[in-house]
Amino acid sequence: MTAPEPPALIARPCFQQDLEVVQLIYAHHVLTGTGSFEIEPPNLVEMTARWSRIVGAGWPFVVASPRSDLSRVMGFAYATQFRDRAAYSRSFEVSVYSAPTTLRSGAGAVMLSQVLTSLRDDGVREVLAFIGDSANAASIALHRKLGFNHAGALSRVGEKFGRVLDVVIMQRSLAPAKT
Repeated sequence: MTAPEPPALIARPCFQQDLEVVQLIYAHHVLTGTGSFEIEPPNLVEMTARWSRIVGAGWPFVVASPRSDLSRVMGFAYATQFRDRAAYSRSFEVSVYSAPTTLRSGAGAVMLSQVLTSLRDDGVREVLAFIGDSANAASIALHRKLGFNHAGALSRVGEKFGRVLDVVIMQRSLAPAKT
């Protein structure tokens, strides 16, 4: 009996040296898509500040890499507490972005799975995704594949590229980590 093939992609922690590529991936999505409602992409200094805040709080921020080249960044995903108030300490929001050349490669699922595992291990109870643009079928399908359910929508709350856009809200409960 042969051992199973290891997965071709892995999710690993995002390091500061990865942030140049992370910033470029996010800038692409800001400038060309409606998944982010930012209009101007943040520069590297701002992306570094965002990353520092997330990892400094002990929250997950990961990148996808091929097992054969761990220096290559195919996308990034992270989680932040849903709101700053203490009562929300067990509810988190996730974000996931893949490089345009790696869409539909499985990187999004690998990264989001790792973020969910980290959150569960940290005792998080509820995970939310706020998906820009109700026509963002790929993101909605990714979240559904990983156990998120449609929780609602915010109609006509964004405007980008001359379009008025909705936000789809998806939610997933996490089972407590096994000890």
